[in-house]
Formats: sequence, structure tokens, C-alpha cells
Amino acid sequence: MTVSRRCTGVVAAFGLVAACALLGLPSGRTVQAQEDPASRAIAYLQTQQEADGSIAGPSGSYADSELFAIAAAAAGYDPRALTAASGVSVMSYLAANVAGACPMAPADPGTSAGAGDCGELIQAVEAAGEDPTAFGGVDLVSLLGGYYDPATGEYGDGEAFTQALAVQGLVAAGVPVPAAAVQFLVSAQDSDGGWDYRDYRDDPNAATDYDASDTNSTSMVLMALDAAGDHGRDAGGLAWLTGQQDGDGGFPYQAGAGSDPDSTALVVQAIVATGGDPVAAGWTVGGSTPLGYLEATQAQDGGYTYPGNTGPDPFTTGQVPAALERLAFPILFGSRPWYPAGATLGTSPSASATPTPSSPSSSSPPASVITAPPAPSSAAASPSAASPSAAARVQAVSTSPSPTPVTLTAPPATASASVTAGTSSGTGAGGTSPPLLLIYVAVVLGLALVAGGGRWALAARR
Repeated sequence: MTVSRRCTGVVAAFGLVAACALLGLPSGRTVQAQEDPASRAIAYLQTQQEADGSIAGPSGSYADSELFAIAAAAAGYDPRALTAASGVSVMSYLAANVAGACPMAPADPGTSAGAGDCGELIQAVEAAGEDPTAFGGVDLVSLLGGYYDPATGEYGDGEAFTQALAVQGLVAAGVPVPAAAVQFLVSAQDSDGGWDYRDYRDDPNAATDYDASDTNSTSMVLMALDAAGDHGRDAGGLAWLTGQQDGDGGFPYQAGAGSDPDSTALVVQAIVATGGDPVAAGWTVGGSTPLGYLEATQAQDGGYTYPGNTGPDPFTTGQVPAALERLAFPILFGSRPWYPAGATLGTSPSASATPTPSSPSSSSPPASVITAPPAPSSAAASPSAASPSAAARVQAVSTSPSPTPVTLTAPPATASASVTAGTSSGTGAGGTSPPLLLIYVAVVLGLALVAGGGRWALAARR
């Protein structure tokens, strides 16, 4: 939408110019409405949808598709309405593949990360306003329960992402979290305040297996604990995260790896989950904030690129929109209306008002799609030896074939767009619509005429 207003007048020229200045509409200048960064990221992700409605990712992983659903809902769009060119939605894809996305627990659940898969799928189902106890004919909550070991408090293999996603899924579904599951995460905190991806406190072999504290695991666990109502580890976790921030405002997976968008997004969500403000002075380095880093690294097409790759990819991009909206996992989609049914790109996102910096959302954000930490750029910082799936991450993203782009309802904004996260499109500068401008103009005109009439009356009396 384009708003063009020329501030002119005869009797009340000064008043009209003042009205234009008040509304942020310089005389004779055309102002373009711009899309917010989160919507641009969703627009990019929709171009990556394949004919079956999925978002392409590493083989056997449904994480990218689940994050797309969660991210779309967080930004105010209906995941059931964002379809591929074929007309198939990501939710239809997930429902058709529910057995793979949330498998039944094996004979020895402690060897499987399936609990995390179920926890993340539950969050995607909640994002679409569907029932996780009857999705695709399956009770996802019961399947998740099959991974729980009451003797240890572990869900499945108990690794950081598995355990955190499981806890987040339970909270999203409104199911009580076992106290032992919370205590398992509390007990796994490293002495430096962070968490490592194996959930193994102070791993003595960390120097060789790279199982030292990392920003991704720490952020995911903090979100899970806060969602479950345990804030006792916030201070230590946040203190450790503060020491990991780079000079560009972003965060690396581990120190020395360099900032990357998905690690930064997870840290932003952890800050929000603990009641903090990601643009506050405590998270500002040389004038740069984590949110500033995310906005600065967004590509023209709305996507995000993992360092070392040649261009944006769905995995990295899917992590970012919830952070831009300042929401933590799990997002409590049942707490209020987040979007009108059928809301798509090109329509104004409805009731999902983005939390302001002064009042962070109390919702915990959806769990990150990663079931293993992303691979840092250097071998010295990479947990590849202990986690092959992590080591293959960058390679899988850069070598996977690009799906055929589909036509969006509305194309992403140009690279010149720079808007605060959560700003709705469809209004002029400053968010004031043309009808409101006319009201201002009418009022100012009336005041000017009254003032002029008063001067004429005084002159007549003289």
C-alpha cells in the first residue's frame, strides 16, 4: 500500500503542515508500507515448501516443517493456510507422516531422541490450533509418555534437546511436567552455569568430545525450566550466556565459532523466557544487540544463512521468526487468539500483538528444531566426533536440492525495509492509516478557521 499526501492549504496552511509533521508524513513524499522481518522470513520459508507441503530438511527429519508451522503462527499466520503451489499445507504433511514425526518408543527408550521429536510435533500441532491427543489419528501426548523413565527423570536419551523439547511439548499441551524430569535438567547444569548437549554435568572429556557448555543447549534448557515453572537456574544460565556474546551483538554455538543466526535466536528466546529484554543495556555490545544482529543478517529474500554456506536455508531461517517476535518456547498458543483462520501472507496478521521490550511475553517459545547442536565452523569448536548429525548439518543444508519456488500471496519486502519486529504492514509511516490522517486534517482545519474567525471578529470590533 502506498500513502501519498501533500500538505498544502490556504487558510490553514501552517496547521496542515503541522498535522503532516505530527503524523510523520513529509510534504510531497511517498511512504511505502514495509513488511516486518518475521513476515519476510515466513515468506522465504513458504518458497521452500515442496509439493507435499513439507519444508525440505535433512533426511528423516521433520523439524524444519514443524518450525515452519510454529514460526508462521507466532508471526500471525495460519499454518494450515500457508500452502505449497500444490495447495497442500505443512499441517497436512505432518498429519500424513505422524508415525515418523513422533515414533512409538522403542524397547529401550533411553537410546532414542524420539521424545524430542514428539515434543516438537506437539508444539506445531498446538500452533495450528489442533488437538495433540488426536492428530492424524494418534495421541502424541501418550506416545511422548512412553519415553519417560520415572527412575531417572529422563525422556528418551535425555540429551539437552531431547529433554527440553519433551518438557516444552508437555507444557504446550497443558500436561503437568514430572518433577523428576525438571530435576534431571537442573542436575545437568555445568558448574560454569551453562548446559552441554549431552546433559552430562561437567563432562571430564569435554576437551576431546566437545561436550562443554554451549549456547544452544543452555537456551533450550532455560526455556524448558522456565516453562515448567522453575526459575532457580536463570541467574547462572544468563550469566554464562552474557559471557558468550560477540562484538556484533550475536552469539556463537561455542566461544570462537563466530555468531550465527540460529544460536542468536535461541539466546534471544532464553532472555525472553527469563523475563529479560534482548535490547536492554546488559545485552548491548558496542551499540549492537542480539535482535539488531538478526535484523542485520537477514537476506534480501527474507532468509538466513548459516556461516560458511553460500545462501539462506530453511533450517537456519526457521529458528529466527519466534525470536524476532520476542517469544520463547513453548509458545502458549491456547492462551489467546494468535491469527484469524486462513490468515496468509499479504493479509494483516491479526490478534498476535508482539510483546513490547518493556513487557516480555510470559509464553515459553517452541522448542528449537535442532536435535543436535549446529556445527561450528572450526574443528576445534565442533562436537562432530560425538554427534555425527551435528557435523553433517552444514553439508546437508548446502548440498540439498533447492525446491521449486512457489508464488506468494505477497512478495517479501525489498532489502531496504528496516522495521521493528512485529510491526504490521498496511499502514503509512508511523503506523497511521489514511482515514486517521483525514480526521487530523479536519480537526486542524477547524481550529485554524476558528482562530481566523476570531481575528476577523476582533478587527470588526475595532
